[in-house]
Amino acid sequence: MELFSVGFLLSAIRAATPLVFCALAVLLAERSGVLHIGVEGSMLIGALTAIVATSVSGSALVGIIITLVIGALIGLFLAGLTVYLPTPQVVVGIAFNLVTVGATSYVFRLTGGLARTTTPAIPTWFLGLSPFSIFAVILTALMWWFLSKTGAGLKLRATGENANAANTAGVDVIKTRARALIVATMLSSLGGAALTIGWVRVFTDNITQGRGFIALAAVYFAKWNPPLALFACLIFGAGEALAFRSQAVGAGISSYYFFMLPYVLTLVAVGLTGRAKGPADCGKIYIRR
Repeated sequence: MELFSVGFLLSAIRAATPLVFCALAVLLAERSGVLHIGVEGSMLIGALTAIVATSVSGSALVGIIITLVIGALIGLFLAGLTVYLPTPQVVVGIAFNLVTVGATSYVFRLTGGLARTTTPAIPTWFLGLSPFSIFAVILTALMWWFLSKTGAGLKLRATGENANAANTAGVDVIKTRARALIVATMLSSLGGAALTIGWVRVFTDNITQGRGFIALAAVYFAKWNPPLALFACLIFGAGEALAFRSQAVGAGISSYYFFMLPYVLTLVAVGLTGRAKGPADCGKIYIRR
């Protein structure tokens, strides 16, 4: 029972928190009809931006604000490519992810010691949870309420289900999708900030290690439902926490097997989900007529 305790639960929540922000980002974008394949890249940029901005300013709040601004600019760039032009969303997302791996590594080295400096720990709040974790839960509830109970959320979902019908009903599909993607990249960048300044407190090359794709799997497993996506992220977070906890207590098994757990769980989740049926027009190019 040494592996499983209150400390283990808190570790699982900490590991799941960055995934929750990214999962909500994917969910929002895809509900509007835009594939957010670039979630991994925007999370990586957010992770580096947060750690550098916090180190320079000495304030985690300033680091978060700058991260959100950079995230919005990334979203504007991606929206210009995939919504306004438009270009194939999968191609743009994959290319963006590949570019960000090299770009963040280059900037990481340009910053010298800034990104290598361990930032101060953020004080915990309720029940030992960080502000990031608490906000992730609140944001999940707000996302569910927005998509299910508001007119704006209904219009956003309509653009993802049938863009032409939504346009006929008077919904500006282009603007709705662009705004959703901008907010989505801000959320995935915030997930990167939660990873660096909210958890590990340093930056290393490719620190996200596929967490953006795990968030994608969580959304598909949850069938685009915010509370279920939160639950899926907690399962993946528990897998990662188990890897670190087993290494700390000496479980007698190579830690590398435990570090495989989040990715094995991702494969299992995708396999159990099968061919998930998402928004009907998600990923389809829309041209206003």
